[in-house]
Amino acid sequence: MIKKYFSFDFQVIGKVQGVYFRKFTKEQGTSLGLVGWVENQKDGSVKGVVQGDQKKCEEMIHWLSNIGSPKSKIEKMIKTNEREIDKLQFKDFSVRDDKKQK
Repeated sequence: MIKKYFSFDFQVIGKVQGVYFRKFTKEQGTSLGLVGWVENQKDGSVKGVVQGDQKKCEEMIHWLSNIGSPKSKIEKMIKTNEREIDKLQFKDFSVRDDKKQK
């Protein structure tokens, strides 16, 4: 049987920049055995992609929606592009540098 993985995109709105949200998101994702990325957006939100075991992804959804970094204040988490995938598209969980944005 081929293992299926779960994938979703997310955007977290609230006080999520300047509060180590990306660092804690990477640590949480890595601790759950998930892969993906997270980056700051110009509008003050944080967005990213998470992939891995569906139950672990559900734990990550809860974390992104309700917990976050200690000093963050999450107003809303928007989840999109939920799907099953045959293989992971990333090797690990990374923080993307917002300096690369135009």
